[in-house]
Amino acid sequence: MVMDQLTIAHRFAAAFNVRDVEQVIEVFAPDIAYHDLFYGTYSGHADLRILFGRMYAEGARSQWTIRTATVSESRTVGEWSFEFTFSDRAARGAGRTLRYDGVSVFETRDGRCHTYREYFDRTETLFAAGFPAESVGRIVRRRPSVHVELPHAEAR
Repeated sequence: MVMDQLTIAHRFAAAFNVRDVEQVIEVFAPDIAYHDLFYGTYSGHADLRILFGRMYAEGARSQWTIRTATVSESRTVGEWSFEFTFSDRAARGAGRTLRYDGVSVFETRDGRCHTYREYFDRTETLFAAGFPAESVGRIVRRRPSVHVELPHAEAR
């Protein structure tokens, strides 16, 4: 069981890198909750088909490289490097290539991921992709990764 979990990050990267949506879907349980910092949250295989179809359409080329994977009974954490070249279908950044590092958390059950989360500097990556500041602000406000609790005096 642990061996399957050790390789889930690598299985995901390998499937993604060959641009095979169905192979990517097989990494995930039918009840997947997939939290993507760019595209938002997707649930279930049907939603993942839409998400990865969009990613492949907007990316002329992409490559995940899993540098390390740490495993527990129900979770694999993969540290990665990602390279992505925007296609002409991307609203911004066509032809631009980004390279950045991050971490993905794959919560697993029966050798498949049921909850996925990723962490990287989304704001810097959006700016590098060519998004103007006002667009980055809208994206961050719509899908915040930092939640603020104000003291009662400041809430007015």
